[in-house]
Amino acid sequence: MDEPKLSVEDQGGGSPALVFLHYFAGSSRSWRRVVDQAANAGRCVRLDVPGFGGSPPLTAYSVHDVAQAIGAAIAPMRLQSYVLLGHSMGGKLALAMALARPPGLAGLVLVAPSPPSPEPMDERERSRLLTSHGDRASAERTLQTITRRPLPADDVAACIADNLRTSPEGWRWWLEGGSREDITAEVKEIAYPVLVLGGSDDPVIPPRVIAAQVMSVLPNAQRQEIPGAGHLLPLEAAQEVGLAIGAFAASLRDGG
Repeated sequence: MDEPKLSVEDQGGGSPALVFLHYFAGSSRSWRRVVDQAANAGRCVRLDVPGFGGSPPLTAYSVHDVAQAIGAAIAPMRLQSYVLLGHSMGGKLALAMALARPPGLAGLVLVAPSPPSPEPMDERERSRLLTSHGDRASAERTLQTITRRPLPADDVAACIADNLRTSPEGWRWWLEGGSREDITAEVKEIAYPVLVLGGSDDPVIPPRVIAAQVMSVLPNAQRQEIPGAGHLLPLEAAQEVGLAIGAFAASLRDGG
């Protein structure tokens, strides 16, 4: 299968590098404020997942297909040491990528991650999303529903625009397939250092889901909860997330 050329933003220097994967209906620019906070932690590589942002869709989709496409985009960079950072959908993809034990991978940061087991999504909400792709009012409703801290107007505009430009293929795949896939048995074998961040008021991946479906599978992971934050932690809590990433990267540089 020919891999699509993914949209990539690559800036800064230093090791370990930080490789960012975004949330469903988002794009790599959702990480831009975190990158501002974490720039001194290392080289920052932001990718648009296939079918999202500026990246074309795949011809066939599964969690492992998407993880493979992202891995193929990273490989030519020859990163000597890097951390995978995945938000929501990107968290599940980061776990899937880690299963391949790619050269240079040093650790994972999972931010409000979709669990390796099927995501506990309300079926009425799933149906609403499937039937309203491309509708601005629906995109605005979704953003209001999943956040708890107010966002600046330019972040709101960017989130709505990213939602509306998601490809139909990527949109359907995550809602109908990717969010329902179960890679739990494989993920239990992951031995990398892992940091899990969550918002105390996240209505999508609440603390109880992180405890039951993420931490129970990754018993050696560290966990940090951000008070008063919802699901869009890279935008709602960029400073807290950036500081946590910086500290995690520093611990890897110092040998754990």
